[in-house]
Amino acid sequence: MKTQKCSISDPESGWFRKGEHKHVFADAGYKTPAIAHQLLKDGIQPLFLYTRLKTKEGFFGKHEFAYDEYYNCYICPGTHILTYSTTNRNGYKEYKSCGEHCVECQYLSKCTESKDHVKLITRHVWEEYMKVAEDIRHTIGNRQIYQLRKETIERIFGTVKEQHGFRYTQYVGKARMEMKAGLTFACMNLKKLAKILEKRGWNTARFLLILKKIKRKEVLKEKWCWA
Repeated sequence: MKTQKCSISDPESGWFRKGEHKHVFADAGYKTPAIAHQLLKDGIQPLFLYTRLKTKEGFFGKHEFAYDEYYNCYICPGTHILTYSTTNRNGYKEYKSCGEHCVECQYLSKCTESKDHVKLITRHVWEEYMKVAEDIRHTIGNRQIYQLRKETIERIFGTVKEQHGFRYTQYVGKARMEMKAGLTFACMNLKKLAKILEKRGWNTARFLLILKKIKRKEVLKEKWCWA
């Protein structure tokens, strides 16, 4: 008798076997230096998405501070040096400027709002692996693969999370959540169908006629199943 493994959390999913899959997809939250380091170390080519730098409007971005690898320091747009201070528990090196020099700098208002006028920049110990991963996205072949991220399914998945409350489960029990998911996706499909028909010049009456035909088929199918 052959025993078969079954996932407790998701019985319908299959088990991953080495060498069986050529591509693995993940969410944007997995774009981290630690994951980039491990993938490149294992000989796996990562293709991370582009993420915008979160910089306050009117302030210098991190890319405007030049990193000197030899002296292990950063140089700000005002030519002041940010020296290495410490490495925190999350693996980020901290580089700090001299507050006495920054208080007299003409770019202070665009650099930092700290009370002691000290600018802080962090750099992960595996930052170089992130740069390698960023360069991979611009190579021939991978650039075309990256364009596939703009497919419809990615956009609809984001809409469901943000506009229909799918970041959290709002009902108790699998059956209730399946019902909510089914109704939500059905409504989204109807909305998408209405937009397509509108572009083709169809009026509301023809759209409602299609819905009636679909409903009639579902009723006949249900009667046939119970017969």
